[in-house]
Amino acid sequence: MGNQFFSTRVKELREKSGLTMDQLAQQIGVTKSRISMWENNGVIPRMNVLLELASFFNVTTDFLLGHDDTKHISAENSRLCSLQRNLGKLNESDLKKAEALLKTVFMDIFNDDDKDDNI
Repeated sequence: MGNQFFSTRVKELREKSGLTMDQLAQQIGVTKSRISMWENNGVIPRMNVLLELASFFNVTTDFLLGHDDTKHISAENSRLCSLQRNLGKLNESDLKKAEALLKTVFMDIFNDDDKDDNI
């Protein structure tokens, strides 16, 4: 059983944009059959494709997955979304390096977040 929120939201966004499945597939670099699997079965794509889809429609991944009803990315969060999208392109080793660097530079912020993770 797929994610019904994802299925519905991808189809609605595509149709509101006036795109066919073929057109959306070409825009984000996947096949039409992938779009069909998302819309008909709620199959969730890999993270990099999910991020590309969210960026294309200017929505959050949480919105696509049904975790949040806030549709559009606010201006102040667009930079965060860009960072998230680019971090999603890293392999596991490089992602660990990026995380270590951020923790070193912003130690006070990351130490607070570590406490929140255990709640």
